[in-house]
Formats: sequence, structure tokens, C-alpha cells
Amino acid sequence: MRRFSVLSLGLLLALAPAAELLADEVTNQVDAARASYAKGDQLRALVALQGAVGQLSQRLTNQFAKLMPSAPRGWDSGNPEAQSLDGAGGGLGVTQAFSKGDATLNVSLVVDNPTVGASASMIQGASQTARPGWARLKLGADEALLRFDPAARSGEVMIVVGERVLLQVEANEITKDDVLLDMAKSWNTAAVRKFIDGGS
Repeated sequence: MRRFSVLSLGLLLALAPAAELLADEVTNQVDAARASYAKGDQLRALVALQGAVGQLSQRLTNQFAKLMPSAPRGWDSGNPEAQSLDGAGGGLGVTQAFSKGDATLNVSLVVDNPTVGASASMIQGASQTARPGWARLKLGADEALLRFDPAARSGEVMIVVGERVLLQVEANEITKDDVLLDMAKSWNTAAVRKFIDGGS
């Protein structure tokens, strides 16, 4: 599992006083890093920050995993996996795979990455003539894009929640787009929005 960058955590610490952080393992590691850095021991500071990054990454992975859709009936489910997107503009991605025979579904949640804004622009400006193969649709209160190729037996749905989150569903070896749509509809976008806005 790839993790958040130490730089990202360092920026967080610079903006948030230690007194405001919960007293837990992340805080302990951060405090150790501060103390080591103040003494000029940059290596120990780095190791402590890496420990805090690991703890924070695992915690967020567990929290985002609870927001992932459940497996459709008859499908097998893999474990959610998180990855840092430092090499692709920053942010965090969480993915989960589902399978049924040769058919596969992959759902992903991308937070605070440039692809979110790009996808939002694509959804707002989508039309059949401008983007052949894509169709814009409403899923509850959210705008989405659907692409399905029956010849290739594959498709994709994209949903942008607020300005920070991209939800995707990708499928292969399927014969109808209802598999994509049912999975896309199973995203609890209200819970995703609440979590991103600071709710629990």
C-alpha cells in the first residue's frame, strides 16, 4: 500500500497546533518528530513522521472502506485498497474489486486530486456529439457520466461529489449497462459528502 507523502503531513502539522490534535498514536509520532527536529536530528524526525503517515493512512483507509458500495448479490468482493496519488497531483484513492465468473467490477473513490475537477468539467460539458459514447445522467441529486460498449463488453460510470471527490465504477465482461448503473446507484453519496465535510 502506498501512503501519504511526509511533506503533506508536515504541511498539516504546520497548520494545526499540536494541542488541537487528538492524543493518539499519530499525535505521539508527531510530537516525537517535533522533538527530534528541534534537536537537529532530522533522520529520527523523518522516521517518526513516516510512522505518523502510516497510522493516518491506515485510519483513513478504514474510514473510506466503510463508504464503499457492498458487493452485488452473487458477486465476490475483494478488500479495499488505498494509494497515495502524490505522483499524480496529490490526494488519496481507495479502490475495491468485485468479480462474478469472468465479469469484473472495480469501484474507486478519489479525493483531492486534479482528476476530480477535470471529471466535473467533463460531466458538465458532456454531450453525445462532443464526447461520443458518453451519456450524461442523473443519479439521485448527482450528475454522472455513463459509457457502455456492448461490443467490448465494458463500461464506466463517473460521479463527482462536491468539488473534492470522484466516484468511479468500471466494468468488464458485462453484457448490459444495468450492472454499472446498479453499482453506481449503490454509492451513498450523502455519506461521502458528510465525511469529506468533516462529519463522522
